[in-house]
Amino acid sequence: MTITALASTPRRRLRILRRPTESIRPAMPRPERRDCHGRLIASLLGLAGEEASMDAASLRPWCSATFVGAQHRFTLRLMGEDAAHQAGLLTDKLPEAGMTLPGHIVADIVVDAVRTGEQGAVLIDIAALTIEDW
Repeated sequence: MTITALASTPRRRLRILRRPTESIRPAMPRPERRDCHGRLIASLLGLAGEEASMDAASLRPWCSATFVGAQHRFTLRLMGEDAAHQAGLLTDKLPEAGMTLPGHIVADIVVDAVRTGEQGAVLIDIAALTIEDW
């Protein structure tokens, strides 16, 4: 009797209702990244003095789980008779220098190398990490 009861029940047809496809958009668009590379160069040249020039500068975006920023590398050239003395003063005061960059924090700045160049110039390789201040 159970076999005939199953056969006599009408079959239900399932219909899948499709909705139009929606694009996924963030609730709030992220602001564009702000760049402080030029201001950091100007700040370093101000600390180094009038006889200083920037030989090379590069920037690489950086982020961690909680911060967004950039890694900076610079080669600073000091000229003049007292270039070695100026380089010593700069390497001493650079880690302690309070650089203020609007919208950014200088998290770390170190002197990687101090080299002698052509015509008595002193070359200073500097690495810095900046973080965007939200």
